[in-house]
Amino acid sequence: MFRTLLKALCALAISVPAVHAETVPSKSLYLIDGDTAKYNGQTYRLVGYDTPETWMPKCDFEQAFGEMATERARQLVRNAGAVNFTILPGKDVYNRGLARIAIKGNDLGDILISEGLARRYVSGKRKAWC
Repeated sequence: MFRTLLKALCALAISVPAVHAETVPSKSLYLIDGDTAKYNGQTYRLVGYDTPETWMPKCDFEQAFGEMATERARQLVRNAGAVNFTILPGKDVYNRGLARIAIKGNDLGDILISEGLARRYVSGKRKAWC
């Protein structure tokens, strides 16, 4: 019985991904664009949403819309003073870490989506902005 329980607990410990969350000062984060942040020298893809590209956009609309989304994301983080930064397990296809930013309990992506500056995105091919 004890061995069975021990095996089950070990299996559970292995299967549960490690997550690190902490409250960090806004000034310690740099938002590269609306869905990419730099923290402690590491670049992170902010998961759950997609904003238009500002680097190599496919059209002028995407460039302008991406700049709006980036500026709004920076404004939200800056005005918060401190945010909850959660590092998730894994990496994206560009070897960036995965993370989420929450402002007063609200996910940054959800805020940008509600304002029409981002789309819900989980994985796979992204829908074009142009």
